[in-house]
Amino acid sequence: MNSFERVMTTLGHKEPDRVPVFLFLTLHGAKELKLPLKEYFSTAENVVEGQLKLLGKYNHDCLYPFFYASKEVEAFGGTTIFFEDGPPNAGSPVIKKLEDIDQLTCPNPWESEALKEPLNAIKLLAKAKKAKFP
Repeated sequence: MNSFERVMTTLGHKEPDRVPVFLFLTLHGAKELKLPLKEYFSTAENVVEGQLKLLGKYNHDCLYPFFYASKEVEAFGGTTIFFEDGPPNAGSPVIKKLEDIDQLTCPNPWESEALKEPLNAIKLLAKAKKAKFP
């Protein structure tokens, strides 16, 4: 049973060959590739390479194309602050006063500069491990 089958079997309320293991490893790929976080998250290819290395190392059941939490903030016009010794964090809030909420527009994920690399990572991971990993 491959990872995709294992997860689908579990979601179908049936017993798989073993319990699926989901390791939501995001920052860890940078360490595997010996890259600073900002450089690691600069391209989908880096994230995919990191995810595939982690998959080989831990043999878990889920590929995770998530970049970092403030990536979505960037899509709304915000910024990200990178640290050498910890996870990236959002910069100044996009919403400074209550009225700012009315001015927000939902970004189109396919046109957002901030979301292009994460969407590309999803495509590349799907191509690399099609129908074998969720």
